[in-house]
Amino acid sequence: MQFLQYQLKYSIQNQVKEIVSKDFSVFENEDMQMEFLLEDINEDKRYQVKISPKNEIELIDFVIETKFNYAESNGVFCNGFQSWTESKIFTKQDKLKQQRRGVKIIGEAYGDGLLYNYKNKKGVAHSWTYTYIKMPKRKTQFFGSLNDEIGYTIFEHHANENKLIIQKDCKGLIIKEELFLLDIFEANSYEWLCFQNYFEAQHLQPINAKPAIGWTSWYYYYTNISEKIIEDNLNAFVNNKVPIEIFQIDDGYQKAVGDWLNFNERFPNGLKSIVDKIHQQNVKAGLWLAPFACEQNSFIIKEKPDWILKDANGKFLKIGFNPMWSYWFYALDVYNEEVRAYLKKVFDTVLNDWNFDLVKLDFLYGTAIIPRSGKSRGQIMCDAMQFLRECIGNKMILGCGVPLLAAANGNTDYCRIGPDIHLTWDFGLLKWIRARERPSTVNAIHNTISRRQLSGKWFWNDPDVFILRKNKNTLSFNEKYSLLLANLLFGHLLFTSDNISEYDEKTLELYKSIFPLMPIKDVHVSFHDDFYTINFCIKDKYYLALINTSDTSKMYKLPNSLFFDNVKEDLIKGDKHIEIPKHASKCLLNVGYTPFAIAGTKGHFFCGTEIENIFLSGNKVELEWTENIITDVKVYIKVPTSYLIETVNNSGNFKRIEKKDFSIIEVEKSKI
Repeated sequence: MQFLQYQLKYSIQNQVKEIVSKDFSVFENEDMQMEFLLEDINEDKRYQVKISPKNEIELIDFVIETKFNYAESNGVFCNGFQSWTESKIFTKQDKLKQQRRGVKIIGEAYGDGLLYNYKNKKGVAHSWTYTYIKMPKRKTQFFGSLNDEIGYTIFEHHANENKLIIQKDCKGLIIKEELFLLDIFEANSYEWLCFQNYFEAQHLQPINAKPAIGWTSWYYYYTNISEKIIEDNLNAFVNNKVPIEIFQIDDGYQKAVGDWLNFNERFPNGLKSIVDKIHQQNVKAGLWLAPFACEQNSFIIKEKPDWILKDANGKFLKIGFNPMWSYWFYALDVYNEEVRAYLKKVFDTVLNDWNFDLVKLDFLYGTAIIPRSGKSRGQIMCDAMQFLRECIGNKMILGCGVPLLAAANGNTDYCRIGPDIHLTWDFGLLKWIRARERPSTVNAIHNTISRRQLSGKWFWNDPDVFILRKNKNTLSFNEKYSLLLANLLFGHLLFTSDNISEYDEKTLELYKSIFPLMPIKDVHVSFHDDFYTINFCIKDKYYLALINTSDTSKMYKLPNSLFFDNVKEDLIKGDKHIEIPKHASKCLLNVGYTPFAIAGTKGHFFCGTEIENIFLSGNKVELEWTENIITDVKVYIKVPTSYLIETVNNSGNFKRIEKKDFSIIEVEKSKI
C-alpha cells in the first residue's frame, strides 16, 4: 500500500478543526500527537494510526488515500454493511448505486444509506471491515480491520483511478486517552492463507456451538403461527424420523414487536409446554426476538417512549418498515438502564423459565444507527452485542441484521451472512428500488459463497433457509437446488421452513439426503459473470460444483476426468463442454481413472460420502458405511472389466453393468 494523503477532522471546545497532510511521519499540534506505525508480521503487514490527545477531543472523520493499481481483470470483493447487505465481487465496470429517490426512506435504514455517501460511479465500490482484490495466478491482495470496535472501517475502491481510500467511521467518538484509531492488516498471498493469517491476528475465541440442521416457522407461515401449527410441524419430523437438532419458533407468538412476554390469542398456553415437547424429542428449542426494536402497537410506544432513540428532530428513530407489523418500527437505546433491565428480564424468562436453548436476535443494527454518549456507531454496536451475550450467558445466539465483526469473537454462535431468501428468484420491486438488503434468493446465494471464509472463525454461518416444497413459492427446481447446494457447501446452520408432511416421496428423499452434515475442505472458488466454479473435498473424495446465478445458460468445459452426476445417476466423461441452464447447478463427484473406485452413489446429497472405506480382497468387495445416513443408499463401484466380483459385503445380491472400458457393480445397502 502506497500512502498518498490523510485527512483528520475533529472538534475541540465546539471548534471544528481539520488536518490534511501528505507527511506520514509523526504529527503534533496543540491538541494531539498522531503516529503512523508499520509492523511486519512474517510476510504480512500491519498499519496503525495512534492518537494521543492533549485535551478531550471529539472525532468526526478520518480518511487515508492510498495508491493501488487495479488491473482490468481484477475482481474486487466488497463486504456489505450488515448481515443482509449484498456482498459479492465487483469489476471495474460495475457501480454501487444509491436507492432511488422517493422510495429511499423505506429501505435506507436497513443498510448504510444513512452512514455512507454512495458515489454512483463505474469502478467505485465500498466494503465494510475487510476487502480483497483477486490477482493473477490465484493470488489475493487482502485488507482487513483489526479494531472495528473503535469505529467501522470502510474500504473505498476507485478502480478506474487506481486509488484505495480507507475511512474510519469515528463520528461522535470522544477521546481523552491514547488509542489506535486505525488498525489495518494487509496480506498478499493465496486467498485461504490471507484469511487464515487475518483471523490469527484477531486472536479469536473458539466457538462453543456446533454446525446444526433445523427448522424455522418463518418462510411458510410468517406471522400466522399458532400452537397447533408449531406442534404439527414438530410431529412431522417425529413421524418421518428426521433427526433435526434445532426447532425454532419465529415471529408471530407475541402481541407486538417489543412485547416479548405477552402472548397473542393463538398461544393461549404460552410457550413453555411447547418447549417441553421439543425437548422430549431430544431437539433444542429456538425463539425469535428483536431486542432493540419495537413497533407502533407495542406497549413501549404507549408507556415507555423514553426508551426509544430519537433522530435529530426529536422524533422516534425509524429502523425499518414492515406491513406485517404496524408499519414503521423503531430503535431502543441500549444505554437506557430501564431498557437493559427489561431485556434482562425478557432473556431470563425466555431462557430460564420457558427453557429455550437458542435465541435468534433480529434487527440488531437498529440501536447503533446514530452515534451518541461519546461513542461511535461501531463502539455502540459492539457494546450492544456484548450486553446481549452477558444476558444470554452460555446459551446459543443466532445473530441477524448485524454488522458482522460486532457479532464475532463470542458475541454470537451463529450469524446470518446474507439476506432473507425470497419465494421468487429475486424481489423485483425492491431490486428496482436498489435495496441492497432486500429479500432475494440470488443475493442470498452470492452472500453465502462470498462470506464463506468467516464460518467457524467469527461464528458459524447461517445462510438462511432452503426451500424444497412445491407449494407457496415460485422457485423452480433448478433454483431450489442451487440454493440448497450453496447452503450445504458453505452454511453451518441448515434450516428449512417447509411443512415436511406435505413432501412427496421424492422431495422427502432429497431432504433426508442432507443428513448428516459433511465437513468440507480444500475449497477453491472461481467466479466470472455470475457463474461459480467450486472445487472441494469431503473425506478424501473430490467434487466439482457449478452454480449459475445468471439469467442465461452457461457452457463449461469439464476437466479431463470421469464424473458422476447424482441427480441423473450417470457417469459423465470430461474434456467436453456441458450446459448449465440459468439459475441451475450441478454437483459432480470426480471419479477419475483409478481402475477400482466408488463410481458414484445415490443416498447422501454429496455422493460417495456414504462410504467411509472400500476394500478389495481377491474377488470380494467390502464397504465400510458412514454412520447416521438416513436414506436408502445405492452404490456404484467401478472395476476393471477383467475383475470377477463374487460378493459385496459377503452378499452376491448385486448387478454388474458392462461399460466400454470398465464394469460397474451396482449394489443397494438394504440388500447386502
